[in-house]
Amino acid sequence: MNSKEYPIYTEKNNCQDCYKCVKVCEVKAIKFEDNSASIVPERCIWCGKCVEVCPSNAKKVRNDVELVVRALKGKEKIVVSLAPSYLSEFCDVEQNALVAAFKEAGFVGVSETALGAELVAQKAKDWVEQQPNGVYFSSCCPTTIQLVRKYYPQYSDNLSPIASPVEAHATFLKNIYPDYKVCFVGPCIAKKTELQLKDNKLDYVLTFREINEVFEFLGVDLEFQKPSDEDRFIPMKAGIGNLYPTDGGMLSCMMNEELGNISNHCKLTSKDCELLTVSGVKNVMSVLNDVDKFDKNKKYFVEILGCAGGCVMGPATIKKTSSLVKRTQVFDKTTTCEQNDKYQQLFQTDISTDFYDIDSFEKKDYTQKDIIQILKRVNKVSDSDYLNCGGCGYDNCKSFAIALLDGLAENDMCVSYMRRVARDKTNILLKKMPQGVVIVDANLKIVQANEKFASTLGGDMEELYELKPGLSGVDITKALSFHNYFSNVLDTCKDLVELDIREDENYYRLSVFSVQDHQQVCGIIENMHAPEVKKDVVLTRTQEVIKQNMKVVQQIAFLLGENASYTESMLNSIIESHSQGQENKSSSEDTL
Repeated sequence: MNSKEYPIYTEKNNCQDCYKCVKVCEVKAIKFEDNSASIVPERCIWCGKCVEVCPSNAKKVRNDVELVVRALKGKEKIVVSLAPSYLSEFCDVEQNALVAAFKEAGFVGVSETALGAELVAQKAKDWVEQQPNGVYFSSCCPTTIQLVRKYYPQYSDNLSPIASPVEAHATFLKNIYPDYKVCFVGPCIAKKTELQLKDNKLDYVLTFREINEVFEFLGVDLEFQKPSDEDRFIPMKAGIGNLYPTDGGMLSCMMNEELGNISNHCKLTSKDCELLTVSGVKNVMSVLNDVDKFDKNKKYFVEILGCAGGCVMGPATIKKTSSLVKRTQVFDKTTTCEQNDKYQQLFQTDISTDFYDIDSFEKKDYTQKDIIQILKRVNKVSDSDYLNCGGCGYDNCKSFAIALLDGLAENDMCVSYMRRVARDKTNILLKKMPQGVVIVDANLKIVQANEKFASTLGGDMEELYELKPGLSGVDITKALSFHNYFSNVLDTCKDLVELDIREDENYYRLSVFSVQDHQQVCGIIENMHAPEVKKDVVLTRTQEVIKQNMKVVQQIAFLLGENASYTESMLNSIIESHSQGQENKSSSEDTL
């Protein structure tokens, strides 16, 4: 399958070498290759957190706008299954105006997914009542279904064998409107995975962001809708099922007397079963890790939601108000349902299913020896090297080692390793430099200096370098009398090039460059009395004379005539004779 056929994929050209997606991914379903982070589909639970945190917008949600628009223009009869989160997402839009907007776009009607939620609540209640003591989980959230099946397959039978609210709703809609196709619109990216389920009744899935794109593309404006009496939800208005997108919303439905009367069942009470709710992938994982710690003489039903705060906080929502505000908006706008003959028909719909078509993921087991060996690749050879800093995106060095063994991580993701590599490269470069080099920070403290820097200054500085190689932390104001040049570059960020500085009998050439604006500068210093520097000065400055003279000569060549070539040949002869003299000297030394 092409990567763009999955709900989330990576635009590699935009991936900017950061590890934010790894940090937020609770199941570490990210693979780094050539400094680009891609999704590993068989590991991913499609929660969408990586999309939310990606600073360069490299993590993309598969966009199905074109597919749906093409279907609408092709006059397909498509009914919208509108997620109950619309009560907070479109809180400023009248419900009949919202329906009118969908119809203007070409949809034949709009129905509330909350109807399917009410059906799921009744079926889940019936199922739980028949179970022995134990811990059981809801099956409404596609992310948590993926989590259980892929990482906790031992609890697959603890999932309620009931379709999600949208699947239940789609089944119901196709029973009463057999010619219609169903398009879900909601806040969830993971819902796109339900299109591949074996019992799927959905035809299209759009996020709230995508439906806004559809409206914009087709010229539909929510603000200027003029709805009629016919612009209402079909086949009827939903009721308490609209509480589903809040954490605990499903449990409220299961305990509700109104729903119990409709389905001819009594509401669940704490005597029958303890009803619990947990939201957020990390929190759900902590519960799944502790299933064996629950009282085995009791029955528990746990509503598990992938998004902290419930579906109202889904990754594809546009409004980013707090979960508490969204919760109040949902509760304030939830009303009683319209009870007609089709509502009675709703509860006769069969929505039983299982989730075994989602393959479980088998983790590889590695020995301690494997982990120790792989960490040597990043210079971690002892316990003191295991910093567990989390800079790589993994919780600790062991987790990083496992990712390396799994082929998901690269060596240079380790911050301490890269710092050491950079430091080693800098040290080698500084040692090879024929000039004295010193790097100074914003506080005028030496970050690093090479040995040539110390020997150029001589005296006390050479002795200090022997005691403290690199001179890290030494105050440059106490090391150099002309430290003001470093201060100037730090303040102005303007480089100073080849300054001639005389200090008593010493004669230096100094250049100071900005490395990081206002943070670090680099100084290069040479002793002008050194023989190798004298030779370099003669050659460099003679060549500069040639260059400057030739500029003038070219401009007034018509006046000087043959004098131009004569001047150039005379200056070149100086360089040639100097170079020849050096070669003869070297030859004589070799003979001796």
